[in-house]
Amino acid sequence: MTQQLVHIIGAGIGGLTLGRCLLRYGIPAVLYEKAPAVATTRHNYGITLHASSYRPLLNILGLDELSFRRRVAVDGPVGGSGKIDPNLLVCPGTVDSTSFRAHREKLEGLLRQGLDVQWENALEKVEETPSGMLLCLQNNQRLESECIIGVDGPHSNTRKYLSPDTPLNVLPYVAFNGKRRVERAVFDNVYAPAMGDSNIIEMRQGDVVLHVSVNEQQGSIVNIGWTFSRPARGTTDPLHKPNRPVSGATDISEEFFEEIAALQGLEQPFMEIFDVEKLRMERVLHWLMRTVLVSHQELCAFAEKGVFFMGDSVHAEPILGGEGAARAITDGIELAKCISLYGPGGIRGWYDSRHPKWENGVKESENTIAEMHGSPKVAQ
Repeated sequence: MTQQLVHIIGAGIGGLTLGRCLLRYGIPAVLYEKAPAVATTRHNYGITLHASSYRPLLNILGLDELSFRRRVAVDGPVGGSGKIDPNLLVCPGTVDSTSFRAHREKLEGLLRQGLDVQWENALEKVEETPSGMLLCLQNNQRLESECIIGVDGPHSNTRKYLSPDTPLNVLPYVAFNGKRRVERAVFDNVYAPAMGDSNIIEMRQGDVVLHVSVNEQQGSIVNIGWTFSRPARGTTDPLHKPNRPVSGATDISEEFFEEIAALQGLEQPFMEIFDVEKLRMERVLHWLMRTVLVSHQELCAFAEKGVFFMGDSVHAEPILGGEGAARAITDGIELAKCISLYGPGGIRGWYDSRHPKWENGVKESENTIAEMHGSPKVAQ
């Protein structure tokens, strides 16, 4: 057992799971998050969780499964448990009767309970010292210890400083996403007849996949999310912009609306969601499907200097076809267990067992997104 303070960079699902599990083991931890505390509602959308990831959390949280699901499910406020009907999905993958749709911010809020989260503490730079690594944060905070863990997402600044040559691999897919608030009467009349008690419905038209999901059900309003995706069509595809800057996510070209208008024979609720005039009035985001995998050798080299990683900061999967949230939870649970048994010195051995699974997960996610769109699987 170690009582050494653990510094966690990032207070997303992975970092919070790690921190909450360490708390259960009596190991102190501080989480540093670049976002302000008032921005905790930024994750107002649904994610898919599987029993293999969330059931091990139940003892940590002191909840039974039904209570947990009702508490964080997207339809929890109206008595639901986040049900997903695999028959309404284009490519069910690992979704089964135990999978459910969770509201990300509600899950993060539950995990945050009892944790020390230092908000507005973005990583500014990393310096190597004779004794290890020094991480310089906002507010003049300087971290140097035997256990700093980077869990700051696929765009991890921690990883970028230490492993600048690890590429973000942009997959050849076009994806656009948006949200819409729908009155209860409209949801009941237009969406519910096709969705039933499922919180996701999908369809494929050619190589285009249309996705509609519930982000949150309330009494009078239902928050809906949608995604339009397809494979990139050559190097001159006007909608495939793999090198766009982060700020370019909201730059939506006219060709997108032309493709939406060209969709034929849509039934509800797709006809309602993919209405060009309504989409023009909404905030649409251009998503890039990215993967990342830091080598085992590099991870072990960083470990020698007291900096460790887990989650999608070092093994990111695409938003479509990936299982980033579920794998981040599993990483957090397993890494906390490792630290409780062996201290930070045991993390290199944990890498030995986890890295092959991370590599396989990235490959599986690339195959899943290909299968979703009717494309050949990538080479193994």
